[in-house]
Amino acid sequence: MWSSLFPPTCLGCGRLLRHDRALALCTRCRPEQGRLAPDLALGSQICARWAYDGPLSRAVLQLKFSAALALAGPLGRLLASDPWFYADERGEAWELVMAVPLHWRRRVARGFDQSELLLRWALRHAPIPPSGPPPRPLYRGLVRTRSTSPQSELPARRRLGNVEQAFAVRHPGQVRGRRVLVIDDVTTTGATLQACIQTLNAAGAESVGGLALLRTLNLP
Repeated sequence: MWSSLFPPTCLGCGRLLRHDRALALCTRCRPEQGRLAPDLALGSQICARWAYDGPLSRAVLQLKFSAALALAGPLGRLLASDPWFYADERGEAWELVMAVPLHWRRRVARGFDQSELLLRWALRHAPIPPSGPPPRPLYRGLVRTRSTSPQSELPARRRLGNVEQAFAVRHPGQVRGRRVLVIDDVTTTGATLQACIQTLNAAGAESVGGLALLRTLNLP
């Protein structure tokens, strides 16, 4: 909701906005941001509507590596505006939602987990859709069992192996028979989200999907 005390600002340039839309970009920055075609946005139960370019990519980088935590709110709100946050393409609602976890050492070094932070803000901004409330959060429902190389530093052919068997479900009984959504900030090959999906499926989840804010294309 637009507020005169805390008016929305552009994620790209910081200018005050005259609108309160979920995509918090001004008229100058909006043309720089690519939105993916439907055939690129959704595949293998992983959804990401926005291209990893332009002002949104810069905002995510500032959040992750410069601790620009004020950006988490509008980025999380953009996640919450995606229909996939509530239900899959058949309209079947997710029951639980959790974030792709950082390894505990990286979390301590960074001071926060950006995917969990985005999830918390997404739930704070989430409206109650006609089909029902948003999924129930299961914070730290997944754990990263070993420290892996950052996916962004690896070519596509090495990404799947890098995260293979790198995750575990903290309490399998909480996900057994449930429909679970996993949140990440950026996806490229889908290797990280797929590793989480496979882990949750092995723990007995009924159905698992992934939602990322941005998707990187054309990785070598």
